[in-house]
Amino acid sequence: MAGPGLPHAGPEVADLATIMPGARTLTGPEATATEVLAALSGAGVAHVAAHAAFRGDNPLFSTVRLVDGPVTVYDLERLAAPADLLVLSACEAGLSAVEPGEELLGPAAAILGLGTAALVAGVGPVSDAVTRGLMRTFHAHRSAGASPAAALAAAQYTPLGSDDPAVLATAAHFVCIGAG
Repeated sequence: MAGPGLPHAGPEVADLATIMPGARTLTGPEATATEVLAALSGAGVAHVAAHAAFRGDNPLFSTVRLVDGPVTVYDLERLAAPADLLVLSACEAGLSAVEPGEELLGPAAAILGLGTAALVAGVGPVSDAVTRGLMRTFHAHRSAGASPAAALAAAQYTPLGSDDPAVLATAAHFVCIGAG
C-alpha cells in the first residue's frame, strides 16, 4: 500500500509486487483507510509505504496517512485479524512511549498486541529514496526464506559500503520487533 506525498511510495510498492507475484496493491486513490484496513486484516505479509506521525502526547493517536486521511492506532485495533508480518516503511512508525503505569503505547505496541508476529518499522527519520531500495532488498531476502529479522539485517548490511549519511541513517532507523 502506498500513501500520498511520498514520491517513491508508488514505485516501492510496484517493486515489491514483482518480488511477491499475486500481491494485492493499493496505490493512488485506491489507498483509502477502508481498503487498507480491509487488506491488512488477516494478511500474511502487509507492506505500507506512507507518512507516519508519532504522537508522544497520546501515542494511540499516532497515524499513518492515506489518500483519504489518517489511520490511527485505534483504527488498527479494530482489525478482525492481524497481519502475520507488517512492514511500515515510514519515519517513526515503530516508535512507542511509556505511559504512567509502565504501559507501552504506540503503533508498534498496538500492532504486536493484536497478534502480529513481527513488525518492521522505522524509529527515526528515513529517506524515501533510500527506503525504496532497502525495502526491495528486505523483501527479496524474506521471499527467499529469511526470517524478517535476518532479511532486515541483510538489507541493512548492503549499504554499509556507502559513506552517504542519509543511506546509513535510513538503514539504521529500521527495526524488526516481535518474533522475527
